[in-house]
Amino acid sequence: MTKTKKINQSFNCLHCGQSNPPALRTCRNHCRECLYSLHVDLEIPGDRASLCHGLLEPVGLEQNSKKGFIILHKCLKCGYKNRNLTADDDNSDALIKLSQQQNLSQT
Repeated sequence: MTKTKKINQSFNCLHCGQSNPPALRTCRNHCRECLYSLHVDLEIPGDRASLCHGLLEPVGLEQNSKKGFIILHKCLKCGYKNRNLTADDDNSDALIKLSQQQNLSQT
């Protein structure tokens, strides 16, 4: 099994412009305000080997009994899909809105 690289850097979101500090307990991999991410990893989280660099749009939310809530992302440039754990300081209103949008699209 390949180990996850631990990269926890601050960044400004390319979607909404929000400044995002490093996470307190894990690695920051999406914007805490709008939940968007960036397609920078290729095979394992933190490898920064993807050449795509497209925006990863939050398209769904699921609950994992062991890990908590997981944001489902889809790349707007190439269609790549991935999953990211939510962070303690994620915008709760954005998470609720994402959950509601997902529920509406499933009905």
